[in-house]
Formats: sequence, structure tokens, C-alpha cells
Amino acid sequence: MSDDNKIIAGIDDATKCPCIGSIFIAGVIADEDTIAKWKELGVKDSKLVTAKKRDMLAKVIKETAIGFSIQEIKPDMIDNKTFNLNDWEMLVVLKVVKNLQKYAYPEKLYIDNWETSEKGFWRRLQSLLHESVKEKLKSLKISLNRKKLSSVNFIPEHRADENYTVVGAASILAKSSSDLQYRQYKKKYGNFGSGSPGDPATRLFIWQHRNNPLPIIRQSWNTFKTLSVLENIEDDYFYARTLKKTVNSNKSLSDIS
Repeated sequence: MSDDNKIIAGIDDATKCPCIGSIFIAGVIADEDTIAKWKELGVKDSKLVTAKKRDMLAKVIKETAIGFSIQEIKPDMIDNKTFNLNDWEMLVVLKVVKNLQKYAYPEKLYIDNWETSEKGFWRRLQSLLHESVKEKLKSLKISLNRKKLSSVNFIPEHRADENYTVVGAASILAKSSSDLQYRQYKKKYGNFGSGSPGDPATRLFIWQHRNNPLPIIRQSWNTFKTLSVLENIEDDYFYARTLKKTVNSNKSLSDIS
């Protein structure tokens, strides 16, 4: 590797919106030559890549990167109100950074910024590194090396997964991990659709388990809160609306035939 072949890192999350399963956060570190090869192979934002190709690219990324780290925010963490969701995301991002530093120190670390602004990112980072939360972090067995983190060149940007191949690579690792988790869940618990709050199959699954919620369900989500108080699933506006659309669609097809 030549001296001008810089080492770059990227971090991104996946499955933040669904109401089932973990939020995955992945980080990857590689030199620029390797990242250029990834781009040639089609590495980009995971939302623009099919599931089959994601898994193939994830394998290549893991084999050719200097290092990578994939972490979860599990449903019980999401539902734990010691910190809000954006705090949890920052804490897990810092864990990913800590793991990447075991391989190398990147010249730049691009992050797909989940905050509304760059200022918001820095404000949250500073608040979680403040001495006032040290004991709270300690009680959760979370350790942050402030000295090592101060040397990191964070570059938080919106749509970084679209603009930087290395962040796209992290996006692929995160989404591929989520896809695997969903396959495992469906083998164990049965079909629950896409996991999206707008999916009637997902809403039906959550409603069916409302009295004894499975550990894979994000109970702090409004989806669960709404469905948990219903006696009849057809009283759910979103479920009934989708059902009505399906009936009308089938009726239209019947009229054509």
C-alpha cells in the first residue's frame, strides 16, 4: 500500500424504522484502493441493492476490508428509556469506532448523520462524553475512551451512504445483518411480513402477540402501543385500509376477467 493510499472509515445504520428486531449499526475501515474496487463491484447505499447482491457484497467487504464492526441496538435497549433512541445510536456508534480503532486509525471517518443537523450530531456527542453522564454509563457497563475518541476525524453528513462508497459498504453490512436476523426470526416465530409499521402482516403479527409480547417486538413504538389495546384487528385503521384496498383490487381483477 502506497503512502498516499489513505485509510478511510464509514459508519451507517439499518432498520431504524421497523417495529420488529434490532437496529444494526456497522462500521468498516479500508484503504482508498480497496474502496475503489468496491465501487466497481457495485457497493453503494444498501437500499439500492437487492438482498441477494447485498449478501454477496457483504462477504467481499468483510474479506477485503482492513476491519469492520457490526453492532445492534436490540429491542430491549430501544425500549430502555435511560437514554433516548438517538443517544443509544450515538453510544453504539462510539462502540463501533472503538472496535475499528483496533485495526487502524482512519484519516477520515464518514458517518451517515441521523441527526437533523451537523450541529445536532456534535451536541449529542459532547453530551454523552460529559462527566455528568459518566456514572449512568458505568451502571450500564458502557466504557468510553475520551482520549482516543478525541483523535477521531468525524465527518457526519446527511445521505453519506449515497455519497461515499465506504459508508455504502457499512450500510450493506448493517442491512445484510438485519436480513439474516429476520430470516432467523421467521424460522423461530413464523411470518411477520416486512417488519414495517405499515405492513398489514406485521401489524397482524404484533396484534396477535399483544398480550404476551415477543422479545423481538419494539414495545415502545407507537405501532405496538396502538395495537395492544385493540380487541379486534379490524379496528386498526391501517390494517383495515389495506384489507379494503386488497378486496377492491381483487374485485377489479374479477370484473376484467
